Amino acid sequence: MKIDKHGSFAFVVYGQPATKKNSAVMVARRATILPSKAYRAYEKNFRAAMRKMKMNLGELPHYDGPVQLTARYYLENRAHYPDLSGLLQATQDIISDEYALVTDKATGKRRRQRSRRWILSDDRIVKSLDGCRIAGIDKTNPRVEITIEAMELNLETETDPYLIRLAKSWMEQGLFSAKREGDSLD
Repeated sequence: MKIDKHGSFAFVVYGQPATKKNSAVMVARRATILPSKAYRAYEKNFRAAMRKMKMNLGELPHYDGPVQLTARYYLENRAHYPDLSGLLQATQDIISDEYALVTDKATGKRRRQRSRRWILSDDRIVKSLDGCRIAGIDKTNPRVEITIEAMELNLETETDPYLIRLAKSWMEQGLFSAKREGDSLD
């Protein structure tokens, strides 16, 4: 069964792709990894492109179930050549929903609450990265070309407790059913 009604969604974001975790700095007397200045500029540009897509489309597709993500990166040059896994991690973080810790006034407990909805509910729903690569150098048009495609969710073979809970919850609400052979709640 497919949790998401969206099929495939493809888009391009222009600008030099950057990795997220590449500069150690001292913060409050301890070493930590913070995003580089280049990454922060890339993230800002990427999010602006997503806001523009949202304005043009009316709404960005939003995926809750398992997806395949394919990303093809075209770099401006070979200087500061990034690793593919770092680029993928940065891309997944940027297109995933943002969450903030909020304090429940009634109980005083802190909980995660979505503060901004993007394309993926969480980067953990990416189940396949087949076809991702640094595809080349394009001095005039550095970019990332992204395709996201909803994947089938098989409850008999799924190992992610988050997706299993989500599917069971949606089935209880009658949003879809596991009537096909191979789909099971046990």
